[in-house]
Amino acid sequence: MGDGIEITAEKLVEPTVKKACHMNVKDDEVIKLVGISMKEISLKVIDRVAFWLSQEENNILYCRLCNKGPFTKKGLYLHLLRLHRDEIKYMLSEEIKLEVKKVI
Repeated sequence: MGDGIEITAEKLVEPTVKKACHMNVKDDEVIKLVGISMKEISLKVIDRVAFWLSQEENNILYCRLCNKGPFTKKGLYLHLLRLHRDEIKYMLSEEIKLEVKKVI
């Protein structure tokens, strides 16, 4: 079960970062990545983790993980993917485990 969760978490890194950067994440994108059966869990997990990744003050974005900024949307997107990918993947995998335990 752990391997599947890790794979799913890796797939959800990009949509989570997009959400944290206030970019649109369509349901279809998530369905293409994880399938229709994991859509609801994935959307909940993306929302929860994205909340902890960025902070907005006066329309300027900051990274909550390392307190760097200011960033544009694209700048924060690149920063999060390049510097914090592993941390985000870990956060996603932990949240997915919690959601799966709720279902079981």
